[in-house]
Amino acid sequence: MNMILRNHFFDSFFNNFGAYERSTSHYEVVENEGCFDIHIELPGIRKEHISLKVHENHLNVKADNTVDSDSNVTHRRLNKRYENTFKLPSIVDISKISSKLENGILSVNLPKLEEEKPKVIEIQVK
Repeated sequence: MNMILRNHFFDSFFNNFGAYERSTSHYEVVENEGCFDIHIELPGIRKEHISLKVHENHLNVKADNTVDSDSNVTHRRLNKRYENTFKLPSIVDISKISSKLENGILSVNLPKLEEEKPKVIEIQVK
């Protein structure tokens, strides 16, 4: 094997050793009658490594499975990061947003605000 090619191969391998893979996880947004649901594929991510924040009508989702490794042992571990921001419609009730992680799928429920019903006030005639 050519020494230049071999050095390039080993250099490129070890430069990526323990590197992060930016995840391009699939997601879907579904609108139902009373809510929106976002489903994001996050295989291998535990709930402790997921962060959900709402700021100025934007939902930010971050996931990172970074694990501290023992310095005496070298392992090949694929660390993944995921980050996406979703612009929320003004009809989402941000105080009632909920989420759950099940079988590698993060489900975020975004309830819609309840429509204000016109108040009917009866006035008694005296």
